[in-house]
Amino acid sequence: MINHTNTGKKIEIGIFLFILIVAILYGMFRAVPLLSGPSIEVYSLKDGEKVASTTFEISGRALRAKEITLQGKPISVNTEGYFTERLVASSPYTIIVLVATDRYGRREIKKLNLMPSL
Repeated sequence: MINHTNTGKKIEIGIFLFILIVAILYGMFRAVPLLSGPSIEVYSLKDGEKVASTTFEISGRALRAKEITLQGKPISVNTEGYFTERLVASSPYTIIVLVATDRYGRREIKKLNLMPSL
């Protein structure tokens, strides 16, 4: 004879454990970006690149950043974190410093050395 009470309890425990495991995995999935801190991606320039004129444009994306600065001054980003700024190169080379800071005070610093081809 099958004991329906024990089978029902086992099913309840199995469902509870399944929901618990799914909740823990979802929490870990959501926590990874918070734990990894901010990041900066520069799309328009590469380190060591020569720029064609004295004025040039830098564009990229800051992820998980509360604030981003370029040469120590805050720059604006859109809702997805994209930014575009126009700069002036100086001779013999220009050092670009981008700093992204998240809401916990963690930072990522991206430095680019550029050479104007004057």
